[in-house]
Amino acid sequence: MTEITDELVIRGNHIKNRIVMPPMVTFSFHGDNGSYYGKQHIEHYTKRAKGGAGLIIVQATSVFGAIDSTGMWSPGDISALKQIASNCHEYAATVMMQLHCGNMDINKLSTEEIHSMQKNMKRAAIRACEMGFDGVEFHFAHGFTLCKFLDASYNRRTDKYGGDALYRARVLTQILPEIRNNTHYNFIISVRMGEYLPESKDGIEAAKAFEKAGIDLLHISFGMQPPANPVPDGFICSPITYSGCKIKKEVKIPVIAVNEIRTEEQVRFLIENNYVDFAAVGRGMLADPNFANHVINGEPVNTCLGCERCFWFTDDTLCPAREKE
Repeated sequence: MTEITDELVIRGNHIKNRIVMPPMVTFSFHGDNGSYYGKQHIEHYTKRAKGGAGLIIVQATSVFGAIDSTGMWSPGDISALKQIASNCHEYAATVMMQLHCGNMDINKLSTEEIHSMQKNMKRAAIRACEMGFDGVEFHFAHGFTLCKFLDASYNRRTDKYGGDALYRARVLTQILPEIRNNTHYNFIISVRMGEYLPESKDGIEAAKAFEKAGIDLLHISFGMQPPANPVPDGFICSPITYSGCKIKKEVKIPVIAVNEIRTEEQVRFLIENNYVDFAAVGRGMLADPNFANHVINGEPVNTCLGCERCFWFTDDTLCPAREKE
């Protein structure tokens, strides 16, 4: 039986436990001196690293601007991000950055525009490596640009970026060798994606295409829309979480499951029954920065209350669970 505290090695990175902090945008935070990232973000991620998370994935960062140090890649942002990576390592957490390509209609993008986006994707990954991150996660989920490439019903392109799953994934797989050639061997490259693209078989095909291309890790959330399919009897997590369990059966690379995983019981259920390799605790870790250590040490967790509208979207200081910190 797999234990929560079992180490898992990915490209030489020893991830110390199976609890992941997934990428969650901290909407009420602000940067310093005009930058997007700043002291609030440094403290936020450092607390979760100190709190025991084995793997931390820093919130969505736009790839655009990586080439010319603008946007979220200004000198101030890079300084803060370097500090986040360094602080996470101080507490033996593996830390990655999620890379985001906005929300564009991919059917209207010219080949030249796709190539320009790919240059930014490649440069963003290389810069993340230079800043000390252990890897990057490309955001192919939640209906955003890269997700639209992957979805067989949305992608109507007739060029080399449309068609079967291998071509729909090509926006990343085409540049993967260049990223590998410009980063060190241990640099993890992950994809966050859904199962239903639009059918389960499409998601499975895409996951296998990424695996074949050399992606190291899959983080399964949802694609254009969250699934509404029922889960099997006795499965105590959501349909989105179950998608991760289904993809896990189809690939050999590690899989992260996510969505409404808020309790120790759910984490143990997923890991100890070998449903997936990692359990990502989102709002539960916002409510309790020490979630991982509390679970590992058998201590009470400040459980997320599942508010209808999460206060982290507006003012994190109002989170009722966080008041117990």
